[in-house]
Amino acid sequence: EWNDLRRRLKTLGGSTTAVSLLNLRQDAGFLATTAGSLPFVLTHPDVFLDLPLTFDSLHKTTEQIITVPFLKNFIDTMCIFCGFPAKGAMTAHMLYILERFFEESACYSVPIGGTCQLGNTLQRGLEKFGGKLQLNAHVEEIMVENGRAVGVRLKNGKVVRAKKAVVSNATPFDTVKMLGTKQELPESVTEWRNTLGKLPRHGAIMHLFIAIDAKDLDLSHIQDPAHLIIQDWDRSMQDSQNLCSFFIPSLLDETVCPEGKHVIHVYSSGGEPYEPWEKLEKDSPEYEAYKEERAECLWKAVERCIPDVRERAEFHIIGSPLAHEAFLRRDRGTYGMAWAAGNAAPMAGLLGKALPFPFPNLKTPIDGLLRCGDSCFPGIGTPSAAASGAIAANTMNDVGSHIEMLQEASKRDPMYKFLDPGPLANLYRPFVQGLTPSPELKIPKEVETSS
Repeated sequence: EWNDLRRRLKTLGGSTTAVSLLNLRQDAGFLATTAGSLPFVLTHPDVFLDLPLTFDSLHKTTEQIITVPFLKNFIDTMCIFCGFPAKGAMTAHMLYILERFFEESACYSVPIGGTCQLGNTLQRGLEKFGGKLQLNAHVEEIMVENGRAVGVRLKNGKVVRAKKAVVSNATPFDTVKMLGTKQELPESVTEWRNTLGKLPRHGAIMHLFIAIDAKDLDLSHIQDPAHLIIQDWDRSMQDSQNLCSFFIPSLLDETVCPEGKHVIHVYSSGGEPYEPWEKLEKDSPEYEAYKEERAECLWKAVERCIPDVRERAEFHIIGSPLAHEAFLRRDRGTYGMAWAAGNAAPMAGLLGKALPFPFPNLKTPIDGLLRCGDSCFPGIGTPSAAASGAIAANTMNDVGSHIEMLQEASKRDPMYKFLDPGPLANLYRPFVQGLTPSPELKIPKEVETSS
């Protein structure tokens, strides 16, 4: 049954194989940037037939094939990364995970020097192309003038004017809050703001970070630095006290901690309820005691691998939903939006009318305001959120620049050849060039002059 499912997912994955996420944009220009997929589509006509299923709930595919209880549970566990079991998880989101995780060459990898190196690398790329990363710049308000987003006002009072557009990668709940209640907004914004602000959301995640003395510690019995732990198969995988994961990056990269030590990150599923936490005062004895209580299952998970981990621990710190809320600027510490696949989400745009598209549009009723992040397609998780940022960036720029970027990237390395939209892109380009960026993102002359 497992092999049958993988074969079915491989055919379902035709649409994702044909078009890279980096080729996507939300305007007429996509006809040119995705033109390279045409030969594949013509030779695989079933792509169109499968397209609705690709955006639908995964369980509609798995239930046709899978009957073994363990496999059903296992697939639900894999799906938890997007916040749902198979019923509710978007098939497109899971195609990559369920297929690539089980290739012979699949392995867990870590960035040398720690996860912070990902941020450092992104910053170097940003600055290389003239961008600027500004810290301690918390946004108080997205400024709207004459129906157009023109910049942001920071909590320190400073105003940053937009040259092209304002892009929010905050949750929809936080984005609508930043529009405030005092400034005059277009009438269409009221319904949009009320709808986005009330979308269902996941709970938060509990985190436990541990630094241990690894003297005489034998870990030869584990072959992988990352592990998923399920306490009880009969309980919900969304229960933060039932499913968690731990990761020991120092098994692969010894530079992340001193010699003879190990660092361990343990985290729960995104189902930690916020309500009990909001009654507690940070740093109070009650708050600290409740953190230890809720993190007990995380300790027990690691003890399955390292029985004396508590005795070896030289340092530990627990991250609660309140920490998630404070440090990640996420309303109620949420893991993300919880719109189950199978139905089109509110404000999903034209795509939502044709397909069960489970994400609100990245465009907004405010000219010059775009959204990206884990509440936009393709969804929750770092790779997905990064892809949404790329799609937003593509949409802000003219299709000619987008095509040139794809062609340049495709020549950097043979592995990126699939990005090239091919000669058909140049065929479509003259017909869509004047339509990109779309009208609501084009800067009016008077605004461009004042900027």
